[in-house]
Amino acid sequence: MPTANRPGVTVHAVTPDAAFETDPSGPRASRLSPADATPLDRGRSWAAVVLSGEGRGDVVVAPDGVLDLPQGALALLEGLAPGEAGAPLRIPRDALTGTGLTGITGARVLARTAAHSVLRLGPPPAARWAVVGLRSVAVFTGKLTLFDGDEGLDVWAGHVAIVADPAATLYIQAGNDTAVAIALAAPDVLVRLG
Repeated sequence: MPTANRPGVTVHAVTPDAAFETDPSGPRASRLSPADATPLDRGRSWAAVVLSGEGRGDVVVAPDGVLDLPQGALALLEGLAPGEAGAPLRIPRDALTGTGLTGITGARVLARTAAHSVLRLGPPPAARWAVVGLRSVAVFTGKLTLFDGDEGLDVWAGHVAIVADPAATLYIQAGNDTAVAIALAAPDVLVRLG
């Protein structure tokens, strides 16, 4: 499963004026911005992790491109060419939902659609995962360390990481027993102990 190419990880602080966007004309558009800042391309399937406000930690997936997010909330957004049509999906931050991954401690698939998988990572201390297909991750408590080749990048609570090459193997380590993160990934994401 390990790949020779580097994932190309960038880390961004979640602040009220935070803004980041990959090339919106590419096959995948990732962005960190206020949810109502710029209209979304309705020709894409969108997933969002709410990073601030009353919905902090909630996940919204909209195959039709229409996201219902709290007004003024900062969000990690990801848009892809839509797969098959499906109903919008909202996962509250405290929902005990999803499916555990057999033999993988601390990783859970909260939802899977034709275009997106939503993962919850954490909280076991020192858990280490190898992931292929991870596109972005938002850390809510504690710290994760993402390994971009040989370089370990700490992603603390209140930060997000964007992965330039989701096809590359990304090694992730939970930094302490409080680490909890929500990740957006490919529908066929592969997770194993690393």
